[in-house]
Amino acid sequence: MTGLPQFALTFLGILFCIGDVAALGLLLTWQERAPSPDVRWRRLVRGVLPATAILLGLLLLAFTQIMLLWAQQ
Repeated sequence: MTGLPQFALTFLGILFCIGDVAALGLLLTWQERAPSPDVRWRRLVRGVLPATAILLGLLLLAFTQIMLLWAQQ
């Protein structure tokens, strides 16, 4: 039997995933709006790639936690 906490945690996990994807979109938009190709390259290497790795890791962790939450049934 599933309880309200399980649904609430799933909803929060989905909201986190949506926010994570939105942050990735903002990050890529910020990188593309640089004034010159040189600045875009620096933003990509110094900011976008490390932040994307962290955000994708958090997204994978959230998906894993949601699956483990429902696998206990």
